[in-house]
Amino acid sequence: MRGISINSTRLLKQLSLFPPTERYLLAFSGGLDSTVLLHLLASIKDQIDVEVVAIHIDHGLQQQSIQWSRHCGDICRKLDIPLETLSLSLQSVPGESSEAQAREARYAAMQQLMQPGEILLTAHHQDDQAETLLLNLMRGSGVRGLAAMPVIRCFARGWLARPLLEISRAEIEAYATQHQLTWIDDPSNALTNFNRNYLRHEILPRLTQRWPAAAASIADSARHLAEAGELLDEESSKLLTGMLAAPGQLQLEPLRQQPHAWQKLLLRHWLRQLGLPSPPQKRLAGFVRQLKADNQRIPQIIWSGVELRRYNDLLYAGRSQPAHDAAIEIEWRTSQPLKLPSQLGELKMLEGRQQRLLVRFRREGDTMRWRSHQRTLKAIFRQLEIPPWQRARIPLIIEDEIIIAIADLAYADNATLRLKWKRQVFS
Repeated sequence: MRGISINSTRLLKQLSLFPPTERYLLAFSGGLDSTVLLHLLASIKDQIDVEVVAIHIDHGLQQQSIQWSRHCGDICRKLDIPLETLSLSLQSVPGESSEAQAREARYAAMQQLMQPGEILLTAHHQDDQAETLLLNLMRGSGVRGLAAMPVIRCFARGWLARPLLEISRAEIEAYATQHQLTWIDDPSNALTNFNRNYLRHEILPRLTQRWPAAAASIADSARHLAEAGELLDEESSKLLTGMLAAPGQLQLEPLRQQPHAWQKLLLRHWLRQLGLPSPPQKRLAGFVRQLKADNQRIPQIIWSGVELRRYNDLLYAGRSQPAHDAAIEIEWRTSQPLKLPSQLGELKMLEGRQQRLLVRFRREGDTMRWRSHQRTLKAIFRQLEIPPWQRARIPLIIEDEIIIAIADLAYADNATLRLKWKRQVFS
């Protein structure tokens, strides 16, 4: 076990490496791992000037869940740790793992309880880290996925930290036995039809039989990959600095100057910066290959409610926009801002007389007198370099059946008003 011991001194040292906070929230399932972490926190609570609160999530997925909640309450009262219990009512989604659904619901619930700067503690340990790397290896993950779980990362308005990540499951079991702790054994943890349980009960024991330090070695590899990932992220951020055009927009030409592998890496990093998930590997590779095509083509990929598109010399990335009824017409009393449908934002009059105008969206044959000529909206959109997929969502301002403004992007020659269109970033 490499001389690593699990005790209050080690926990204090690990917590000292985390950002300062006023409250630790412990994700407390009542199982072995979180019970040990709860006991350790209780042993040092008088040595730290930080409030400690346990959070128990009742998923309602097991018949014993009520008894488990009571057990958690009893343990917390015995250790004098406040407990907050949240009950969830999960509905199974066809095609999705119930385990993954429960995990996402659990984190979403705990996220709601966190205040800015607070730290959510989980009891993930070294064997969990090894399982995560192996799972991601089977998924074909890259450097970030194989780096598995970081000791600490940003979460909600604070942090998510794993102070036991370098501690083995065997050490945790030994601690629990030494201190005569009681915990919940969830029978679902023994079901090997779950991938993680299969690794835990079937694969890792065999690896450990051949290589006793297997879990620790795999965790070391995850740490090395995490370091490599950090270096790649730093270099990616430097390279992207000269490519960013606007929020959700990336200049294409400097990206194309990079080798093929770097193009994929930079796009993944850019998407992460935007808070968006990466596309499947094969689809991203195909998209990058299309970037060499003629500028008139508009390659795109859509996945998980995200869109990545190219138009002229820019790439656009963002969440898919909600459905929009382009036939709608809205009467606007310009004395008040106008809230547009379909999350299209808000129009506000900055200059011009107070009046009633009509707001609608693009129709076939629309024209506007702009820069001394009567031009089609299609021609104006092209000159403004507005991508085709955005055009039907741009509000048009109508006075006496004549288009006098394209939102705040272009005004008719005789227009006497000025507007502000407060909108979400298009993508």
